[in-house]
Amino acid sequence: MPVGLDRLAAARSPIPWERPGLLDCLAAVPDPRRAKGRRHPLAFVLALAACAVLAGAKSLAVIAEWAADASPAVLTALGGPPREPSGPTAPAEATVRRVLQRADGDALDAAIGIWLAARDPDSPPVAPSKPERPRRSLAVDGRTVRGARRADGTQVHLLAAMTGAGPVAAQREVDRKTNEITALRPLLAPLDLTDTVVTFDALHSQVAHARFLVEDKQAHYIAVIKANQPLLHQQRPGEIGGATGVTSQAESPTGRGRIVEGRQVDM
Repeated sequence: MPVGLDRLAAARSPIPWERPGLLDCLAAVPDPRRAKGRRHPLAFVLALAACAVLAGAKSLAVIAEWAADASPAVLTALGGPPREPSGPTAPAEATVRRVLQRADGDALDAAIGIWLAARDPDSPPVAPSKPERPRRSLAVDGRTVRGARRADGTQVHLLAAMTGAGPVAAQREVDRKTNEITALRPLLAPLDLTDTVVTFDALHSQVAHARFLVEDKQAHYIAVIKANQPLLHQQRPGEIGGATGVTSQAESPTGRGRIVEGRQVDM
């Protein structure tokens, strides 16, 4: 079952005229099925699964049961095609299982992230706001999903970016043949990070990441530099990879590293 669906639990109540709608975002997820023989749109199946997960479903079988018990009005609201005189019908358990097992997890995470980001009260405003408005924050961290395993038995590890308000703006599965370092850039690339403060642990305190955030995304960052990165540890604060900016430095209580805050400034 796609683990990204549980991110919807933290979303606030919808406003009727709000856009983009969740169904619009789910429609962008590529359908892994052949075009011939499709009875239920992919966005409809994913929306059913999302509602079932929010209602407490924790397995594919329970998701299918929730969909089977849904009223025609609910099925219609979730995008079910009215092929029957009585209204839309729910997909069978086999259909739900196949679709959720084959769906592109990263694409689903991206779709949900776009929807959540549009509803984030801390997202960058369209027009300039008051100068004293606090900067938006984004915390990047990884986690191994309990109870989720791939076909080869390995556990699923995710890298996620959470806003200061709580919603997860982006989430991406880390390939089992690599680590979180290579997943950070594709995780943050689709997001608007202008004037956002991005935080992460020492694993992501990389020169390439600092340049990407400051030069490409016009963001700020707070990086943790430990002694196992001697070159960075000896540099002056704010000069990671040449990304010079206004900085502050403080020794960690354990003496294992220092905290470096880098910000982009016009020179």
